[in-house]
Amino acid sequence: MTTINCPDKEVFERTRPLFNALGDETRQGILLLLAREVRLSVGDLTHLTKLSRPAVSHHIKILREAELIVEERDGTKRYYHPTFKRYVEPMRELVDQVEQFEQYIDKKQSEEQ
Repeated sequence: MTTINCPDKEVFERTRPLFNALGDETRQGILLLLAREVRLSVGDLTHLTKLSRPAVSHHIKILREAELIVEERDGTKRYYHPTFKRYVEPMRELVDQVEQFEQYIDKKQSEEQ
């Protein structure tokens, strides 16, 4: 019998904050702006996105909690830049497990035909 290697709950739990944070189109846009510009303030993001300052701050908070952006202080100003270090290994694990599961499904389907 073939051993099935399904994506386990722990791998999903480690990547859940990433998917929750990126599940919003506005946050995706903010993250892409930060990736392109590398370092932006809330004021910069407000100007670029045409969102209100409270709305930008809300999205920044979620991205920070998910550890997708880092705050850097320069005097009284706060700047943000992206970081994906926390998710590199968990995403590799998830992709590996999903690929193995897909191979298992393909094999089972071909055996049934």
